[in-house]
Amino acid sequence: MLCSKLRERLQALSPALLADARSRLELPEKHLDPNIRPFTPFISMIGTAVTVKLGIAENKASADLTRMLEAYESQTEPGVIMVIEVPTALHSYGIFGDGAATIARKNGFLGVLVEGAVRDTPDLQKMDFPAFSRTIAPGYIVGKANVLDTHGPVMVGGQTIDQGDVIVADNDGVIVVPPQELEKNISHAESIKQWEEQVHKLYAAGGSSKDIATQVGPLP
Repeated sequence: MLCSKLRERLQALSPALLADARSRLELPEKHLDPNIRPFTPFISMIGTAVTVKLGIAENKASADLTRMLEAYESQTEPGVIMVIEVPTALHSYGIFGDGAATIARKNGFLGVLVEGAVRDTPDLQKMDFPAFSRTIAPGYIVGKANVLDTHGPVMVGGQTIDQGDVIVADNDGVIVVPPQELEKNISHAESIKQWEEQVHKLYAAGGSSKDIATQVGPLP
């Protein structure tokens, strides 16, 4: 769970700044495949991951999404994001729509991240519920999928996401920050942001690149 202070600091940053900081710190790159996009442009979300991994059901009788519903309803911490891995063969079937958003919001979820499809996007937009996904599709997934695992690692956008990882997403895309790297990632991103603001201000005032480099120093 993100404390209010860390959430406030993250809200002042962006996935791009966090990615820059990770590169400067020589940490593993953790931004997702750029094809993971918000269905509504310029929407954003910040939260910790609650993970669900789906598989392809052998038949309708074995298809069961009950554990996914339990993952929504058993959540006790606020400020979380549902992260769902859907097998490629089921990407034309929406796993998250207005019904799931209603349940999610009731249980403290702030958004959803899907390796697969969302649907009911006009209703999700009216609800102002953030959803980032591989694609959008109207297909009916019930009877085709079952839950392989909850609260374990999932693969989304080419990155492994663990339960409790921090998700930061905006119109540029999504970045994942492991909890043990969060403080140093945030601190370095804040230093980069401060440096950039000084540089931009001096450029706007007519300064030369040489003078600015002398006054501000190198990028942190």
